[in-house]
Amino acid sequence: MATNSTDPLEGVDPDAVDPGDVDVAEVRAALNASNPLVRQRGVDVCESLAEDDVDAVRPLLDDVAALPDDDNAAVGLSAVSTLDAVAVADPDALDGRLDSLVAAASSDIVDVQLTTAVLFGKLVVERPDLVAPHARALAAAVRDTEPTDESPDLEEFVDHPSTRETIAEHERAERERRISGRQTLVNVVVAVTEEAPESAFDAVDPLAALLDDDNPNIVGPAIDALGELAAADPEAVAPVSDELRECLDHEDPGVRARAVGAIGRLGDVGAVPKLRTLADTDDNEDVRELAGETAAFLTDA
Repeated sequence: MATNSTDPLEGVDPDAVDPGDVDVAEVRAALNASNPLVRQRGVDVCESLAEDDVDAVRPLLDDVAALPDDDNAAVGLSAVSTLDAVAVADPDALDGRLDSLVAAASSDIVDVQLTTAVLFGKLVVERPDLVAPHARALAAAVRDTEPTDESPDLEEFVDHPSTRETIAEHERAERERRISGRQTLVNVVVAVTEEAPESAFDAVDPLAALLDDDNPNIVGPAIDALGELAAADPEAVAPVSDELRECLDHEDPGVRARAVGAIGRLGDVGAVPKLRTLADTDDNEDVRELAGETAAFLTDA
C-alpha cells in the first residue's frame, strides 16, 4: 500500500484492503489530513480493517478515536463504526480514548449522535467504568440535543405537495432517530449511576436539567439516575430536591411514580405533605399506593 504520495491512500479501495498490506504511516497521514475526502479515505480503510481484524487498527486507534466529532459527517460515522468494532472485540482498548466520542454524543448530525449513543450503550454494559467519568457530559448531551417542536413552513419554499410530504417525512424520520439517540444516552447515564454512582455525582445538575424535558422517556430515566445517586449520597442530590418535587405534578403517571421513588431514596421529609395529597387524590392507583407508602416511610424515618 505504500505510495509515498502527497495524497495518502490515493487509488486505494478501502473495501479491498488487505491487513497484511497496510502501511500504518500512510493511513495515519490520511487520518490527519486537512482534506476531509482524504480523512474519509483513511477512516474507511480503518473501518474495513476492523471488520476483519481489530488488531490491524490498534496502531491507529489514537488517530481514529479523534475523529467521531469530525466536521465531516461521513468521517465521523466511519470513525464511530470502527470504534464500535473495537468495543465489541476488546473494549479495554478504548480506555482513555473516548473524549471525541463523548463530544459526538451532542452532534448536530443526527446519525452521528445516534450511532455514538448506540456504541455507548454497548460499552456501558461491558465496561461501565470507562463510561463513568463521562456521565456528566453525556447527560448534558441529552439536554443539548432536545429537538425543537417547530416545523418549517414548507409551503413558502416548496410548491409541489408530494415534494413537501417527502421532505416532511424525512424530517419526521430524523426526529425519531434523534429521540432514539437521546433515550439511549440517558439510559447509559442511568446504567452508570447504578454501577458506579460515586463517579457520577457531578452529573446531578445536568440530570436535573432534564426534568423539564418534553419527553417523559427522558424525564423518567433522569429521575431514576438521580434516585440512584441519592441512595448513594443524599447530600449530593439534595440541592435539586425542589426539581424532583415538581415532577410529582407531571402529567405522566410513570414519571410521578418514579419521582416518588427518588424522593423516598433521597429521604426528603419536606415532600411528605405533597406525597399524602397524592396518596389521597392521584388518579393512578399505583401512584397513590406508592405515595402513601413513601410518606409513611419518611414520617417513620
